[in-house]
Amino acid sequence: MKKIILSIAFSLLATTLALAAEKGVHASVELVSGVTQKALFLGVENDTVSLGGSINGKFTVVRIAKDRFKSIKDEQGNDLLASVQDKSVEQNSAVSTIQTDAVADSAEVGADSSMDESAVPGLFAEVENKHVLVALERRTSDSSVAAILENLTNRMLQESGIPVVYLQRDVFGDCRETSCIRDSLLKSGAASAYVGRVTSARAADTVILQMTRFSFMDTAKSGVNMSQIELSAMQTLNDAMSKDKFKNFILRLQGEPLPPAPRTKSYIHVETDPEGANIATGDGVEICRSPCTFVTADSGKVLLYAYWSVGSQLWGAKSVLMPVPFDTTKISLKLKPVRPELRVSTVPEGADIFAGSEPVTKSTASLGVSPDKFTLVEPGISTVQIKKRGFRDTTVTLFVAPTELTSVEVELQPITDLKERQAQEEWLYNRKKSFIGKTLMGSSIAPILIGALFTYLASIDYDDADKIKQELGRPAAAGGAHYQQRVDDNHELVHKGDRKMVIGGSLIGTGVLLLGVGIVLAF
Repeated sequence: MKKIILSIAFSLLATTLALAAEKGVHASVELVSGVTQKALFLGVENDTVSLGGSINGKFTVVRIAKDRFKSIKDEQGNDLLASVQDKSVEQNSAVSTIQTDAVADSAEVGADSSMDESAVPGLFAEVENKHVLVALERRTSDSSVAAILENLTNRMLQESGIPVVYLQRDVFGDCRETSCIRDSLLKSGAASAYVGRVTSARAADTVILQMTRFSFMDTAKSGVNMSQIELSAMQTLNDAMSKDKFKNFILRLQGEPLPPAPRTKSYIHVETDPEGANIATGDGVEICRSPCTFVTADSGKVLLYAYWSVGSQLWGAKSVLMPVPFDTTKISLKLKPVRPELRVSTVPEGADIFAGSEPVTKSTASLGVSPDKFTLVEPGISTVQIKKRGFRDTTVTLFVAPTELTSVEVELQPITDLKERQAQEEWLYNRKKSFIGKTLMGSSIAPILIGALFTYLASIDYDDADKIKQELGRPAAAGGAHYQQRVDDNHELVHKGDRKMVIGGSLIGTGVLLLGVGIVLAF
């Protein structure tokens, strides 16, 4: 009984298809994009053209918007779009859903009227509102590897809730470029497209899978996402499945965030000789004082510094270790005398370097001019400020290692704002005034001291002259043999004292003047 019913059903379906084929007109179809194809023209309804033909061995009716066609001509060259008015197409709904192999065997149309697998994507009814996975482009890589990656990609997308339609590249005819395939699928109404290639990497026995996802309809995930993965050519599947490599590849392709990597906990116990040293990591974070134990989530190499200051002498040590996950790594460091140094260079050179993060005033002393090297008393986080005429002020904060030279190069940015340039010129002018004032203040010390010395020597001469005068004033001294000589000595001492007093007074006056001008300029 069942066999009879099936036979009747197949006969009805075959008759329906035959009627549809009889009503169709063999035509040459040309799309706006320039692609041509032979098909059965079944009519126009509501600005939608219905075409019939065979896709993948199955008779299918495809409905495409009328404005996508450049022309549809029959075998005599008549333009069917211009002559046929909109009217209903009978039995289209029944024919368009027939996909079984049994029906296809009884409903195949002739080779002249069929749409083979090279039909343009715009004629693919099965891609409308579907996600399309296009076969990978092979570039100097093993085809078996490409097949594995295609199957794995298909499976991963299916598991993530994205059913895909797989298309071979030859169905696109001469359309080989990714942009052409994308545009064809977009015109065919596909929801999204996955297009990629597999190539040989530089390393031996390694391949690279590159894939791009084009989203045409999903506004929440619209746009283009790209993803790349490098895999072993010999153990492709095992390598892809290890550590969720391929799963993360698909997540990146979908534009999804990657799951956070599991954090491993490790412990490091540090001892130093002598004890009490500061322990810091390579990025300058001070952790503890030795001996101590701390937790780290680093799974790679860890750089540790230990330093200890005694007066002006610094002691330090350095070590690189690999923590053991979920275990304690012990290390002992012996400190030795060290000299931390910081070298600052700038592009261009010739910039003034200032220590600290405090605002630089016109009287702030600079460490030097770049490029220059400085010896520091204390290592750790240091800040320097860099100033150069015509360039923006730059502040750099960095970790100065206690055991070696730390170098930093700063590329200065030119000033383009006029007000900023004027403010800098004003600051430089005031700084120059302050420098000249301090120079004058320093220069005033010498003349004041020398002038005071001459004044003191003049007072000695005056004292000696006064003694001679008192001696000559005695009654017994009058008319003596040496009286006139003593008178001459008195005059000479007074004369010398006067000259020294004039010189001393001039020097003191000059020094005071320099000091006064210096104070005005400096402050």
